[in-house]
Amino acid sequence: MLIIIVSILLIFISGFLLLIPIFFNNDLEVIDNNPNIINITLSANSKASDNSVKISDNNIYLNKGGIYNISGILNNGTIYIDTNAEVTLNLKNITITNKENGVIDNRKSKKVIINLSEKSNNILSDGKNSIAAIKSVGDIFIEGSGKLLIYANNNNGINANGNLVINGGTIYVAALNDAFNVLQELLINSGFVIGLGNNTMKMPNELSKQNVMLFNFSAKYLENTSFSLVDDSNTPIYNFVALRDFNTLIISTSNIKKGSYHLLKDITCDGKAENGIYSNCSVSKGQRVSIGISDTFIVDSKSNWFGKKEINITNPDNFV
Repeated sequence: MLIIIVSILLIFISGFLLLIPIFFNNDLEVIDNNPNIINITLSANSKASDNSVKISDNNIYLNKGGIYNISGILNNGTIYIDTNAEVTLNLKNITITNKENGVIDNRKSKKVIINLSEKSNNILSDGKNSIAAIKSVGDIFIEGSGKLLIYANNNNGINANGNLVINGGTIYVAALNDAFNVLQELLINSGFVIGLGNNTMKMPNELSKQNVMLFNFSAKYLENTSFSLVDDSNTPIYNFVALRDFNTLIISTSNIKKGSYHLLKDITCDGKAENGIYSNCSVSKGQRVSIGISDTFIVDSKSNWFGKKEINITNPDNFV
């Protein structure tokens, strides 16, 4: 009898030990049906899987911290973050437009993570009374491997009252004013980043893990002008088309190393631009862009500024 009892106990203990990795392994992939994740489907009749999410007048109000999977299309609406807790927004092929206001507005949280889900294409476009397409009273972290295109039609692309940290994704911001308007620090650690604006921008912090090039041009370049950043051997690094008129440009990618670069305009590219960015194209023609008398731009540090060095940060009152 004792042998039977001991055998049963051993079987139970062995089974429990096998389950330990399932319960305590923090490296397990988070799946969409995780009960701790709130799903939001945007549409003319947006729906959420949790009653804490309030939907009114086409706006979405997030009232508690946690992880939100967001998909779908929202016209003339805004996602408001109204909790002090940390919030993660998993963007899964969303399009949000607003003719009047911004589209993502963090009014309380000290930290918001925007995760660009794998293979997703996300588009945000704000309106005539907007301070920024994405506005936050706290820190913003952007990560993931998806795409994010921001049209800032009145003022700035992203306003952060805290820090803005970019850790991944393909991000294109076309702003009427600043692409990135950051009160504290801007860090670009990874990703494929381009920002167009019409005002001087704050220099990214030297603690950024990825090299950054920021251009302040005396002339304005027009929407639909094509560009290529090439190295000293004329190998293309970054090919794009301007999605609006601009005179300020910020570029960052892991392919920018220390060395000499040229910026070509009016290029001919045999590829197709998606969200303003060309991929896998052969570049021909193109005229070198100059700042002053130089058409060669040297990258010798994490943050590299070409043109006049002025900082014009939006009034902090606009962030509140």
